[in-house]
Amino acid sequence: MYTSFKKAVAIVLGNWNPLQFAVQQQAGGKESAAIAEWMVGIVEQYFYENDDLEPEEVGDYLATIMDQELNTLVEDDSDVEVGKCLCHLYQLCVAGKDAQVMEELSKMPKCDLSLCSIREEPDGESEDDTPQLVAAHMSELQLNDTDNPTANSLSSQPPREITELEKQQHQDEGDGWTVIRKGNKKR
Repeated sequence: MYTSFKKAVAIVLGNWNPLQFAVQQQAGGKESAAIAEWMVGIVEQYFYENDDLEPEEVGDYLATIMDQELNTLVEDDSDVEVGKCLCHLYQLCVAGKDAQVMEELSKMPKCDLSLCSIREEPDGESEDDTPQLVAAHMSELQLNDTDNPTANSLSSQPPREITELEKQQHQDEGDGWTVIRKGNKKR
């Protein structure tokens, strides 16, 4: 283990705009800052456990952590740039060039969160609107499609409105939850 590499990882990640923006916005909840600190250790460990890492591999690893732990997609390819930087610094540490590592770290650009932004949903609808949209669409639906003659030939019953219970079940399913209700016992 290289003490200069741990410091290098901490400085590089500390100056990585997407990570710091995710922490500032608490994208991973109240634990966002702790997640960022945790990332330093696991990224360092990733290098120790894997030989001959490519910058793209490191970038993919960082992007996966950002997505899974901080609910953040990195779309500016900075994850690969950070991967290149970390791979270079790791090679310097392995070669025992700690002074050069520290010199390069001192020249590294500092984090500038003014370069970061949150991209809005393209159609003006956010994910938070989904339950309301599903409920609105469900209230317009009927169990049988009166405009579809094939559907009407399958059932001689007239179309009926969806009950409130069915609306709630459909809304719950739309939210990604499966509702399991207790039924009557069959004997």
